[in-house]
Amino acid sequence: MKQQIRFCTARDGVRIAFATAGEGPPLVRVNNWFTHLELDWVNPVWRHWWEALTDRRMLVRYDPRGSGLSDRDPADVSLDALVSDRTAVVDALGLARFPLIGLCQGGAIAIAYAARPRRRALHLPRPLQSDPAARPPTQ
Repeated sequence: MKQQIRFCTARDGVRIAFATAGEGPPLVRVNNWFTHLELDWVNPVWRHWWEALTDRRMLVRYDPRGSGLSDRDPADVSLDALVSDRTAVVDALGLARFPLIGLCQGGAIAIAYAARPRRRALHLPRPLQSDPAARPPTQ
């Protein structure tokens, strides 16, 4: 399984790194703080999640501003700026409607995004156990 890393630009000019992997309907993950697309991809803590989440879907992940491959020293790290980063990523991919999943800080960003006018999020999934395609493998 491979990921494809690309870059887009947020409304304030911050460069945002994002990655896609897998095929099928999109699942957009709103990242938590301090991520790195390349390092997280091979990290044994996350690897089984990526395998499960890309089984029958296209998983979309990104490095938030100030972290990973995205611009490291942005002037604005407000909730509005973080929501605009998510918008830049889904716009770059041309996604019209999609489910969001957010972990830690990403949960607040996902909720803020979904609550905005003209939202395109289909839903915020319940815990991963509700979607067999999103379950990590059992050991």
